Amino acid sequence: MKTVYFLPVLLISLWCKAQDGLYPYAEKGKWGLTNKKHAVVLEPQFDSIHLFQGDYARVENNRKVGLINGSGKIIYSCAYNDMPIVAPNGMAVAKTIKGYILLDPATGKQKGSLVFDEIPGINPLSKATNLLVVKKEGTIGLVDMNTGNLVNKTLKFDDGEFFEEPSLKNFLIVALDGKYGVVEASSGKEVIPATYGEIKSATDGSQDLIKAVTDDERVVYFDASGKVAPAAVAKAAQKAEESSNHDAAALAGSGEKKDMRIYKIPGGRWRVVLEIGEFQRPGRALDSIEFSGYSTLEYLSYREAQRIPGMIKAVKDNNTGVIDLKGNVIVPLIYDDVKYREDNFGHYAFIETRIGNRVGIIPVETMKELKKPVLVQVIDEDANRQALLVQTASGTRGYMDKATGEIYIPGYKD
Repeated sequence: MKTVYFLPVLLISLWCKAQDGLYPYAEKGKWGLTNKKHAVVLEPQFDSIHLFQGDYARVENNRKVGLINGSGKIIYSCAYNDMPIVAPNGMAVAKTIKGYILLDPATGKQKGSLVFDEIPGINPLSKATNLLVVKKEGTIGLVDMNTGNLVNKTLKFDDGEFFEEPSLKNFLIVALDGKYGVVEASSGKEVIPATYGEIKSATDGSQDLIKAVTDDERVVYFDASGKVAPAAVAKAAQKAEESSNHDAAALAGSGEKKDMRIYKIPGGRWRVVLEIGEFQRPGRALDSIEFSGYSTLEYLSYREAQRIPGMIKAVKDNNTGVIDLKGNVIVPLIYDDVKYREDNFGHYAFIETRIGNRVGIIPVETMKELKKPVLVQVIDEDANRQALLVQTASGTRGYMDKATGEIYIPGYKD
């Protein structure tokens, strides 16, 4: 029972917020920017344009990375191996042959002379304080991404990362020889000694806490000021964690689930069975219905929570459409082929219709035709832009609004 998932995102980055009203589009293999009025904001000239982070987006040419802003201005040319960090003010960390350097948006060039070996940790930049953890010669330091200056030169630790919780913004998790502790980021003052086997954030349901675990699994909770939490708070935090773990285990448990199976039976008939059982294994039949008059019935999708839970590809007289579990025609049998497509995170699902070498779109949420079969392909979904990345008959690529079907490519007409 196959579901067609979206291809990997072509223009993906770790940045999660799209610049409002700006859409990349491609002509002859090069990407530029347009807006909702279909005006050219930036002429196509890049191999790829990533999602915007605030007012900035990474761009690539010949496997080198640069940066543009929301006006289409090139802030940094495509001259760097990578650009893993961009601060809200446009100051960036770029990877070069000699190491990591800081870039100044005012000049478009290196700021100062600092060179780092590594950007450590999963969360090296504090969005609240704009401080960045850097590493050189085995030890870490902090850089102020407002000024580009090294804030603290005395952090004798071999790794570090910030908490994600705003109330813990001033604290840095540090590591030394496989042991973990916490320091105050701005001063380097030790708050929790680096003697614990694990440090992570926690909560008692009303406030953020720091959880420290010793090698013998003794747990100590600290509050947002770095003080040991009272026993009642620690007990509440332990209860909250146990409740969270229980919910996660219940969600991850395999269990029995409903699904739909289709069987061809003698006499040119088909039997569609609603079953309950383990994933991808035949289960116990809950209900069944038989159909005739179709040359082919194929599984498209079964999602119990959807408005139309079961969708079946149906072929009659070489024409294809979609029927539901009761045999109602929900997509007319007028197409050469149909596919059910969805992204892996459940953001968007649609029926892709095909006539000849052109495809169209019927969103599952509305089951109304959004785009007739005029596209070459639907490449991917972009949940941030609420749009689909599509390729048109002329070969251009761009984004189509998921609600209206409007395609944001300068000069494009269906």
